[in-house]
Amino acid sequence: MGLSQVKKYEDLSFARWVAVGNKLGGLANVLGILSGELEVEVREAANTLFDSYGRRIPLPMLSAEVCDPERDLYLEQPMTIIYAERLERLEEMLGAKTGITAGQFQMRTRKLLATIRENPQIVKCLRGVWLPVVLPQLREEDLSTALEEYLGVVEKSYLAEFPERKFLSRRKEKLAGRVSVVANSRHDQLIARMRQEPVVGIYSPNSLQGFSMDASGEQIESLPEQFSLSGLDASVAMIMYPDVLARGCNTPFLNLAALSWGRTDYSFDFGASDDELEFKITSYQGSSSDPDISSGLFFS
Repeated sequence: MGLSQVKKYEDLSFARWVAVGNKLGGLANVLGILSGELEVEVREAANTLFDSYGRRIPLPMLSAEVCDPERDLYLEQPMTIIYAERLERLEEMLGAKTGITAGQFQMRTRKLLATIRENPQIVKCLRGVWLPVVLPQLREEDLSTALEEYLGVVEKSYLAEFPERKFLSRRKEKLAGRVSVVANSRHDQLIARMRQEPVVGIYSPNSLQGFSMDASGEQIESLPEQFSLSGLDASVAMIMYPDVLARGCNTPFLNLAALSWGRTDYSFDFGASDDELEFKITSYQGSSSDPDISSGLFFS
């Protein structure tokens, strides 16, 4: 062994040697390896796609802009999710049954969570806020009509949660026939499933905070197929969780990045304050990022 190689080993502190031993399973395993009784197989670790906050780690060669999120704007994970209560709220506000029981809702969510936890590349997405959601079967052919109907239910749910506040929908009357799905968002695949049956999924509202619209779309290509960029699902999540998503002025703006209005550089977002929840059509430079705005991901 050359002197330079010995020097490299000497550079490791005692604490780091202990860490190596712990990675190998403890002292007994270390002694077994040294005696030749045990062998070590070295494998390259899976690259994680999310950071310790549950935010998507930007791809190294993005062509669109990403900025650091504004940490003063945040969401809080519910301590306990009572599936029956969240489903009951959705059905009460819709004035219709979803066709899924609370038990089915919980069971399907647990299966999705197990799939995420078994994948080391995506498991950290659960470090951020995650909300189980039931998307009712979509019966409207026109997405504009479906979105307008959901907005009416969002208003009802929000005011039931915060009766002293108000809900504002800017230019709602101009949605008709002008809402479309953004290319490569995978939201079209989700819409196709919704036309067949109700869909249970997990909404991660601020997993793309600080990502421009274009950058949000670029991230989808490198994520497993079960992920899609958030669109209609964000509206349903707002109906089910206004206490989480519209808590007050220190929550991020939530962008429906999978949907566009008229032209691809026009999108929609929800912006909450301590007095109101506003839904608006906003003109974005597709490649321009904002630390206060977050696109979401839907896993189903």
